[in-house]
Amino acid sequence: MGDNGEALIMTISNQSNRNIWWPVAGLVSLLLLAPACNGDDAPGDDGDPYVFAEETPAEYTRVDRIGMPAIGTAVIVDKQAYNEANPAADANGDFVEQITMSVEGLHAALDDDLMGAGLVACAPADCVAQAAPLVVPDTLKIDLGAAAGFPNGRLLTDPVIDVTLAVVLLDLTATGQDATTLVGALNPTANDLPFETAFPYLAPYQGG
Repeated sequence: MGDNGEALIMTISNQSNRNIWWPVAGLVSLLLLAPACNGDDAPGDDGDPYVFAEETPAEYTRVDRIGMPAIGTAVIVDKQAYNEANPAADANGDFVEQITMSVEGLHAALDDDLMGAGLVACAPADCVAQAAPLVVPDTLKIDLGAAAGFPNGRLLTDPVIDVTLAVVLLDLTATGQDATTLVGALNPTANDLPFETAFPYLAPYQGG
């Protein structure tokens, strides 16, 4: 075969060995490192990758709560106290004074514009009364026996803010007015792209 032939065979053999041993070496490295890769940082841990908190809920600090959109943002003055409170405080009337004051402020600022648009505003006290079933207590209410959609849950297509503003600002007993009166008058009625038919339902991000 000659020196050249033997050299070629040796080169092929060495290359084959390298092709075999590199994956083997990689696999061995992964097996050696895997036991060290878990979520427990304490020395002498048990290797469990999950660490579950055992504190009671009372040991945590609530930083936010919301059931009805925009209520905590738009009509609550003392947001810290509101976030720390429970829905039972809503039912007890603890925040009625703040809500009433804020609704009165909205009407003072917007009633002339509403009347100019041919709409009938409600008296602030009446608006608070008609909105109360939606916002007191401030929880997300689900009735599995009723059709899905705001305020029984929320569909992606529901114009929640427009409906909320109508309840807070308009006399819903006036002829031609209901909770959908402001839909399309204030905000776009649809996204620039349709929703998807499968999870996660939202269209892909289109920004640059």
